[in-house]
Amino acid sequence: MFIVKLKALMIIQILMVAVVLLAEPAPDWFREMVKDARSKHGLIVDDEIINELYLAIVEISKKHDFDHLLVIALIKVESEFRNVVGMAGELGLVQIKRETAEFVAQKYSLAEPEGGWSTLLWDFRVNIEYGILYLKYLLQRNSGNLLKALEMYNGGSMKTEYANKIVREYKELMQNKAVNSRR
Repeated sequence: MFIVKLKALMIIQILMVAVVLLAEPAPDWFREMVKDARSKHGLIVDDEIINELYLAIVEISKKHDFDHLLVIALIKVESEFRNVVGMAGELGLVQIKRETAEFVAQKYSLAEPEGGWSTLLWDFRVNIEYGILYLKYLLQRNSGNLLKALEMYNGGSMKTEYANKIVREYKELMQNKAVNSRR
């Protein structure tokens, strides 16, 4: 049984590498954004990780009919593209609490991650998916009001400041994408 699981895991890893290699690389603006944000904290990042992260953001966003630029803005503001633990126990890139992830799992009929809830810190795909679903829920709850949804997403004493910062970042990303697509 162990050998079967090991072979299955190896096949999955090979497929994931193939998808990353065949996928379009992350755009230069994203690559620079991640490198700039992470370098402020003395963290090294390579092109393969940037490509994997971008691909994950785009794939998961499409899966849940969500704008990937909003997810990028959220990650930039919340964690600066770092897998960190926040002061109130928020985890990973999207800074989601375990309790919130459990709520999301119940709301959207998702199973607990295979490695347990600590996976939210280290597996950016899981982290991003739960963060997207939570923000999607908050948008629905607030009749599509992005600022209110982002305030609820953050919830801390600086919630309005964070929400405004994410919205500003999101608008800038949309403007940059529009300019770059015209070239």
